[in-house]
Amino acid sequence: MKSVFALFIALSAFQPAFATTADEVKQKTSDAATSAANYSKEQKDAFQKEMETKLAEMKKETAELKKAAADKTGEAKKEMNEQIAALEKKQESMSQDLSKLKKSSGKAWNHMKDGMSKAWDSISDSYAKAKAEYAEQK
Repeated sequence: MKSVFALFIALSAFQPAFATTADEVKQKTSDAATSAANYSKEQKDAFQKEMETKLAEMKKETAELKKAAADKTGEAKKEMNEQIAALEKKQESMSQDLSKLKKSSGKAWNHMKDGMSKAWDSISDSYAKAKAEYAEQK
């Protein structure tokens, strides 16, 4: 019985720490929502910057492939130019998606992130294929 009484006294000493007003709950909820929004924006900005950097590098490498294709002749030149044209089309689509991403917010950007990641994988595969074929034809 003494231990129950001691527990009761101990808990009553901490009661003010558990007491929360409606205003405190609203403030804590607001603070949490603001923190979550800021974190999401930071993630979006980082993803956007990463994709812009990757795309710029890929465009530079594609320009180099285009110069190399100019030295080719016949069927090899035709195939490389077709692959480069397809790659440039995908890059343009990615640029448009990046523009949309810049304007997106909230949950929409998470959905766009998934789509853009898949699109990037496709572009990367196309570039790797074109580069490999160029290497074989050297």
